[in-house]
Amino acid sequence: MAGKQMILGVDYADDVETAFERGQIGDTPLIEQIMQDAASAGMTAVCWRVSHIGRLTYRTLLGTPIRGMGSIRESLTPFGLIMQRIDPLEVAIRAAHQQGLKLYVYYTLFDECYTDPGTGLISESRLGQQHPEFYLKHAWTEARVRGVMSLGYPEVRDHFAALVDEALQYGPDGIYLDCARTHSGANCIPVHGWYPQWTHPYLAYGYNEPDVARYRETYGEDPPMPDYVNTSSLAETEREMQWNQVRGGALTELLRQIRPAIQQSGVPLCVTFFPSTYNGFNPGCHCRQMLGRFRIDWRAWCDEQLVDAIRLNVDHRRFGYDDWQAVSAAKYEYAQDRGVQVYIDCAIDSGRYDQLENLPRPLPIRKDEDPDTYFDLMRDMTAKMLKSSADGLFFYEHCGNDDRTWRALAEAAQTV
Repeated sequence: MAGKQMILGVDYADDVETAFERGQIGDTPLIEQIMQDAASAGMTAVCWRVSHIGRLTYRTLLGTPIRGMGSIRESLTPFGLIMQRIDPLEVAIRAAHQQGLKLYVYYTLFDECYTDPGTGLISESRLGQQHPEFYLKHAWTEARVRGVMSLGYPEVRDHFAALVDEALQYGPDGIYLDCARTHSGANCIPVHGWYPQWTHPYLAYGYNEPDVARYRETYGEDPPMPDYVNTSSLAETEREMQWNQVRGGALTELLRQIRPAIQQSGVPLCVTFFPSTYNGFNPGCHCRQMLGRFRIDWRAWCDEQLVDAIRLNVDHRRFGYDDWQAVSAAKYEYAQDRGVQVYIDCAIDSGRYDQLENLPRPLPIRKDEDPDTYFDLMRDMTAKMLKSSADGLFFYEHCGNDDRTWRALAEAAQTV
């Protein structure tokens, strides 16, 4: 497996909550244990997620730091003490390097607000609180998708660019941007229309002023409005494709904006999205349904050398191997031919597999019911994926796994 990357995604906030259940604070000893686990599993890098539903899990001066006071759940209150004791990002980078690991600072781009269903409390960034107009706007009302901002606003792009600059001051080994993850579905939106339109109400959102203006400038007319007259189809029209391309162009603008600082720091940039062929949340698209059919112009990123790596996110309870073999290996060879690495997903965090394809074993396979079969499958699939033409694997996440998981992954790596 010479040159293959094995990358562990770590949602530090999830680990803190799990530590709380054990009666632990979750500061330096926890961070060091995470890195030891990653190294024992044969990982080459850790993607350290600092984004937590609008808040950041380090001593940010430019974003919105997570606090113990006012947390949406009791299990997040330790952050009040943690932030007094340490800067978790600084400790994570140092602990990763001590284990011979690289560390990428991991930001989410479309996850600025979440309403906890248990407590009703809200976690939101200051930017969202101060500028709700930045959230995706309905086509003809003032309703918004709270939590998902339009990158069409220069202020929003400047916000994320500033966070990247701030992260680079810590001396990480890379920056990782997530276009797939969002919790905004917990925030209710008004639904208009009738079947089948109400089955995908988010298609009516994203009509923010700068995006509309960009479309007018490009095509000399207003963008297409949601079609509530056609009651038989949700098929994307040519004008809708143009509209979604214009909206997605703002993400490309953000990558152009941050690229010089990243190149000057000499570290790579990785961006994640769903393969359009393996997206159960929003079939045929690269993002969650909350973004509608927002276009991810990854080919242009490769042509312009805006990114160094792409992770194809397939989310929980399945692997990305089937999609890679059937479709994505040929499709993303375009990126690899231009020097962009492509990583595929190896699911480890759900404790069950029930969404796999081409599998001779009956589903579901659950860790608590049949651990031997569960870990044999994890080991076998990891080895198969390492032997594929992908440049590496991405494992999500550390939280909830134990020594048997790390042993299975290490054993798989040793067989290749």
